[in-house]
Amino acid sequence: MQSLIWPRTNYLDDFPGARFAVEHIKLNIRKRIDDQPSRHSLVQNIFLCLLFVGAQANATQSEVGGWLIFSTGDAFSSESGPSRWQYSFDTQARYFDFGSGVNQYLLRPAVGYRFGETARAWFGYARFRTRNAAGNEATEDRFWQQLDWRAGQWNDGTLTMRARLEQRSVSVGDDVGLVFRFMTRYTRPLGNNGKTNLIVAIEPFVELRDTDWSGSSGLGQNRVSIGIGWKVNDSWTIETGYMNQYIWRDNADDLMNHLAIVNFRFAR
Repeated sequence: MQSLIWPRTNYLDDFPGARFAVEHIKLNIRKRIDDQPSRHSLVQNIFLCLLFVGAQANATQSEVGGWLIFSTGDAFSSESGPSRWQYSFDTQARYFDFGSGVNQYLLRPAVGYRFGETARAWFGYARFRTRNAAGNEATEDRFWQQLDWRAGQWNDGTLTMRARLEQRSVSVGDDVGLVFRFMTRYTRPLGNNGKTNLIVAIEPFVELRDTDWSGSSGLGQNRVSIGIGWKVNDSWTIETGYMNQYIWRDNADDLMNHLAIVNFRFAR
Protein backbone atom coordinates (compact mmCIF):
# COMPACT_ATOMS: atom_id res chain seq x y z
CA MET A 1 0.00 0.00 0.00
CA GLN A 2 2.76 2.42 0.87
CA SER A 3 5.52 3.77 -1.27
CA LEU A 4 7.41 5.11 1.73
CA ILE A 5 9.54 2.66 3.71
CA TRP A 6 9.79 3.44 7.41
CA PRO A 7 11.97 4.52 9.07
CA ARG A 8 13.53 7.14 6.83
CA THR A 9 17.04 8.53 7.27
CA ASN A 10 15.71 12.09 7.32
CA TYR A 11 12.00 11.86 8.02
CA LEU A 12 11.24 15.59 8.15
CA ASP A 13 12.52 16.07 4.58
CA ASP A 14 9.45 14.15 3.41
CA PHE A 15 7.09 16.47 5.30
CA PRO A 16 7.85 20.19 4.88
CA GLY A 17 4.72 20.95 6.91
CA ALA A 18 6.08 18.96 9.84
CA ARG A 19 9.46 20.74 9.61
CA PHE A 20 7.68 24.12 9.61
CA ALA A 21 5.66 23.13 12.67
CA VAL A 22 8.75 21.95 14.55
CA GLU A 23 10.55 25.22 13.81
CA HIS A 24 7.46 27.11 14.95
CA ILE A 25 7.49 25.23 18.25
CA LYS A 26 11.19 25.94 18.76
CA LEU A 27 10.57 29.67 18.28
CA ASN A 28 7.67 29.61 20.71
CA ILE A 29 9.70 27.73 23.32
CA ARG A 30 12.30 30.50 23.13
CA LYS A 31 9.53 33.07 23.40
CA ARG A 32 8.07 31.18 26.36
CA ILE A 33 11.42 31.47 28.13
CA ASP A 34 11.77 35.17 27.35
CA ASP A 35 8.19 36.39 27.62
CA GLN A 36 6.48 33.66 29.70
CA PRO A 37 3.26 33.50 27.62
CA SER A 38 0.02 32.04 28.81
CA ARG A 39 -0.30 28.41 29.88
CA HIS A 40 -2.29 27.65 26.73
CA SER A 41 0.57 28.34 24.29
CA LEU A 42 2.15 24.89 24.56
CA VAL A 43 -1.17 23.18 23.81
CA GLN A 44 -1.63 25.45 20.80
CA ASN A 45 1.81 24.46 19.54
CA ILE A 46 1.02 20.77 19.84
CA PHE A 47 -2.26 21.24 17.95
CA LEU A 48 -0.44 23.10 15.18
CA CYS A 49 2.22 20.40 14.92
CA LEU A 50 -0.36 17.62 14.64
CA LEU A 51 -2.34 19.43 12.01
CA PHE A 52 0.70 20.17 9.87
CA VAL A 53 1.94 16.57 10.12
CA GLY A 54 -1.51 15.42 9.00
CA ALA A 55 -1.53 17.80 6.04
CA GLN A 56 1.31 16.00 4.23
CA ALA A 57 2.83 18.01 1.43
CA ASN A 58 3.34 14.94 -0.75
CA ALA A 59 -0.37 14.28 -1.26
CA THR A 60 -1.33 14.06 -4.91
CA GLN A 61 -4.95 12.95 -4.59
CA SER A 62 -7.53 14.33 -2.15
CA GLU A 63 -11.01 13.05 -1.41
CA VAL A 64 -13.82 14.09 0.91
CA GLY A 65 -15.88 11.65 2.94
CA GLY A 66 -17.46 10.92 6.30
CA TRP A 67 -17.57 8.26 9.00
CA LEU A 68 -20.61 7.52 11.14
CA ILE A 69 -19.81 5.56 14.32
CA PHE A 70 -21.75 3.98 17.18
CA SER A 71 -19.68 2.73 20.12
CA THR A 72 -20.33 1.38 23.58
CA GLY A 73 -18.34 -0.17 26.38
CA ASP A 74 -18.43 -0.74 30.11
CA ALA A 75 -17.41 -3.09 32.89
CA PHE A 76 -19.21 -6.37 33.37
CA SER A 77 -21.28 -6.57 36.55
CA SER A 78 -20.36 -8.77 39.50
CA GLU A 79 -21.81 -9.38 42.95
CA SER A 80 -19.29 -7.01 44.49
CA GLY A 81 -19.85 -4.29 41.89
CA PRO A 82 -18.21 -3.45 38.54
CA SER A 83 -15.79 -6.17 37.43
CA ARG A 84 -12.25 -5.65 36.17
CA TRP A 85 -13.42 -7.45 33.03
CA GLN A 86 -14.83 -5.11 30.43
CA TYR A 87 -16.44 -5.16 26.99
CA SER A 88 -16.52 -2.81 24.04
CA PHE A 89 -18.30 -2.76 20.72
CA ASP A 90 -18.40 -0.37 17.81
CA THR A 91 -19.94 -0.36 14.37
CA GLN A 92 -19.02 2.07 11.62
CA ALA A 93 -20.21 3.19 8.22
CA ARG A 94 -17.36 4.83 6.30
CA TYR A 95 -17.92 6.74 3.06
CA PHE A 96 -14.93 7.81 0.98
CA ASP A 97 -15.07 10.23 -1.94
CA PHE A 98 -18.76 11.12 -1.72
CA GLY A 99 -20.68 10.07 -4.82
CA SER A 100 -18.13 7.48 -5.98
CA GLY A 101 -19.77 4.49 -4.30
CA VAL A 102 -16.65 3.71 -2.25
CA ASN A 103 -17.68 2.63 1.22
CA GLN A 104 -16.74 0.40 4.12
CA TYR A 105 -18.75 -1.15 6.96
CA LEU A 106 -17.38 -2.80 10.06
CA LEU A 107 -18.34 -4.52 13.32
CA ARG A 108 -15.75 -4.68 16.12
CA PRO A 109 -16.39 -6.40 19.50
CA ALA A 110 -13.72 -6.83 22.18
CA VAL A 111 -13.16 -8.05 25.74
CA GLY A 112 -10.73 -6.33 28.08
CA TYR A 113 -9.25 -6.46 31.56
CA ARG A 114 -8.43 -3.44 33.72
CA PHE A 115 -5.11 -3.28 35.57
CA GLY A 116 -5.24 -0.81 38.45
CA GLU A 117 -6.98 2.45 37.66
CA THR A 118 -5.20 3.57 34.50
CA ALA A 119 -4.37 0.61 32.20
CA ARG A 120 -6.33 -2.00 30.26
CA ALA A 121 -5.54 -4.94 27.99
CA TRP A 122 -7.90 -5.95 25.17
CA PHE A 123 -8.46 -8.80 22.73
CA GLY A 124 -10.86 -8.19 19.86
CA TYR A 125 -12.12 -9.12 16.43
CA ALA A 126 -13.35 -7.00 13.52
CA ARG A 127 -15.27 -7.83 10.37
CA PHE A 128 -15.02 -5.44 7.42
CA ARG A 129 -16.85 -5.22 4.10
CA THR A 130 -15.40 -2.80 1.56
CA ARG A 131 -16.75 -1.70 -1.83
CA ASN A 132 -14.59 0.12 -4.39
CA ALA A 133 -15.60 2.56 -7.14
CA ALA A 134 -15.97 -0.29 -9.67
CA GLY A 135 -18.54 -2.00 -7.45
CA ASN A 136 -16.26 -4.87 -6.40
CA GLU A 137 -16.54 -6.00 -2.79
CA ALA A 138 -13.97 -7.48 -0.42
CA THR A 139 -14.22 -8.72 3.14
CA GLU A 140 -11.66 -8.72 5.92
CA ASP A 141 -11.28 -10.64 9.18
CA ARG A 142 -9.11 -8.84 11.70
CA PHE A 143 -7.94 -10.08 15.09
CA TRP A 144 -6.27 -7.55 17.36
CA GLN A 145 -4.61 -7.10 20.74
CA GLN A 146 -4.36 -3.77 22.52
CA LEU A 147 -2.97 -1.97 25.54
CA ASP A 148 -4.29 1.45 26.53
CA TRP A 149 -3.39 3.59 29.49
CA ARG A 150 -3.80 7.06 30.93
CA ALA A 151 -0.42 8.74 30.70
CA GLY A 152 -1.36 11.52 33.09
CA GLN A 153 -2.84 14.97 33.50
CA TRP A 154 -1.32 17.80 31.54
CA ASN A 155 -2.31 21.43 31.10
CA ASP A 156 -5.81 20.87 32.53
CA GLY A 157 -6.34 17.88 30.20
CA THR A 158 -5.78 14.13 30.04
CA LEU A 159 -3.23 12.40 27.83
CA THR A 160 -3.96 8.76 26.90
CA MET A 161 -2.04 6.24 24.80
CA ARG A 162 -3.16 3.20 22.83
CA ALA A 163 -0.94 0.51 21.24
CA ARG A 164 -2.65 -2.06 18.99
CA LEU A 165 -1.35 -5.03 17.00
CA GLU A 166 -3.59 -6.36 14.22
CA GLN A 167 -3.60 -9.53 12.12
CA ARG A 168 -5.49 -8.89 8.89
CA SER A 169 -6.83 -11.45 6.38
CA VAL A 170 -8.70 -10.29 3.28
CA SER A 171 -10.73 -12.13 0.68
CA VAL A 172 -8.65 -10.76 -2.22
CA GLY A 173 -5.28 -12.05 -0.99
CA ASP A 174 -3.57 -15.03 0.59
CA ASP A 175 -1.12 -13.33 2.95
CA VAL A 176 -1.87 -12.26 6.52
CA GLY A 177 -1.02 -8.63 7.16
CA LEU A 178 0.54 -7.57 10.44
CA VAL A 179 -0.06 -3.94 11.44
CA PHE A 180 1.06 -1.96 14.48
CA ARG A 181 -0.71 1.29 15.30
CA PHE A 182 -0.14 3.75 18.12
CA MET A 183 -2.56 6.48 19.13
CA THR A 184 -1.87 9.50 21.30
CA ARG A 185 -5.03 11.31 22.39
CA TYR A 186 -5.43 14.52 24.34
CA THR A 187 -8.74 15.55 25.93
CA ARG A 188 -9.26 18.91 27.58
CA PRO A 189 -12.45 20.37 29.12
CA LEU A 190 -13.94 23.45 27.49
CA GLY A 191 -15.80 25.85 29.71
CA ASN A 192 -16.98 25.11 33.23
CA ASN A 193 -20.05 22.96 32.62
CA GLY A 194 -18.13 19.66 32.57
CA LYS A 195 -19.97 18.52 29.46
CA THR A 196 -17.79 19.71 26.58
CA ASN A 197 -14.26 18.60 25.70
CA LEU A 198 -11.68 19.37 23.05
CA ILE A 199 -10.21 16.17 21.58
CA VAL A 200 -6.99 15.94 19.55
CA ALA A 201 -5.42 12.66 18.39
CA ILE A 202 -2.71 11.32 16.12
CA GLU A 203 -2.30 7.67 15.06
CA PRO A 204 0.34 6.30 12.66
CA PHE A 205 -0.02 2.78 11.19
CA VAL A 206 3.07 0.67 10.44
CA GLU A 207 2.72 -2.43 8.26
CA LEU A 208 5.23 -4.95 9.60
CA ARG A 209 5.33 -7.32 6.64
CA ASP A 210 4.85 -7.34 2.87
CA THR A 211 1.61 -8.87 1.57
CA ASP A 212 0.22 -9.77 -1.85
CA TRP A 213 -2.73 -7.42 -1.33
CA SER A 214 -1.28 -4.44 0.59
CA GLY A 215 2.18 -4.09 -0.85
CA SER A 216 5.46 -3.37 0.88
CA SER A 217 5.98 -3.01 4.60
CA GLY A 218 6.51 0.37 6.21
CA LEU A 219 4.44 3.37 7.17
CA GLY A 220 0.99 2.74 5.68
CA GLN A 221 -1.14 5.62 6.89
CA ASN A 222 -1.40 8.40 9.43
CA ARG A 223 -4.52 9.82 11.03
CA VAL A 224 -4.76 13.22 12.67
CA SER A 225 -8.05 14.37 14.14
CA ILE A 226 -9.48 17.29 16.07
CA GLY A 227 -13.00 17.55 17.41
CA ILE A 228 -15.45 18.30 20.19
CA GLY A 229 -17.06 15.86 22.61
CA TRP A 230 -20.41 16.75 24.15
CA LYS A 231 -21.88 14.80 27.07
CA VAL A 232 -25.62 14.78 26.38
CA ASN A 233 -26.57 12.94 29.59
CA ASP A 234 -25.22 10.20 31.87
CA SER A 235 -25.46 7.62 29.08
CA TRP A 236 -24.80 9.41 25.78
CA THR A 237 -21.85 11.37 24.45
CA ILE A 238 -21.51 12.76 20.92
CA GLU A 239 -18.05 13.34 19.45
CA THR A 240 -17.78 15.16 16.15
CA GLY A 241 -14.88 16.67 14.23
CA TYR A 242 -12.43 16.45 11.36
CA MET A 243 -9.94 13.69 10.51
CA ASN A 244 -7.07 13.95 8.05
CA GLN A 245 -6.16 10.45 6.83
CA TYR A 246 -3.01 10.20 4.73
CA ILE A 247 -2.37 6.87 2.96
CA TRP A 248 0.88 5.90 1.24
CA ARG A 249 0.37 3.69 -1.84
CA ASP A 250 2.88 1.66 -3.87
CA ASN A 251 1.28 1.65 -7.32
CA ALA A 252 -0.83 4.80 -7.24
CA ASP A 253 -0.67 8.38 -6.07
CA ASP A 254 -0.69 8.85 -2.32
CA LEU A 255 -4.15 9.59 -0.96
CA MET A 256 -5.36 12.20 1.50
CA ASN A 257 -8.90 11.77 2.86
CA HIS A 258 -10.66 14.75 4.47
CA LEU A 259 -13.25 13.14 6.72
CA ALA A 260 -16.12 14.42 8.83
CA ILE A 261 -16.48 12.17 11.90
CA VAL A 262 -19.56 11.68 14.08
CA ASN A 263 -19.37 9.19 16.95
CA PHE A 264 -22.33 8.33 19.20
CA ARG A 265 -21.02 6.82 22.44
CA PHE A 266 -23.26 4.95 24.85
CA ALA A 267 -22.39 3.84 28.38
CA ARG A 268 -24.65 2.40 31.05
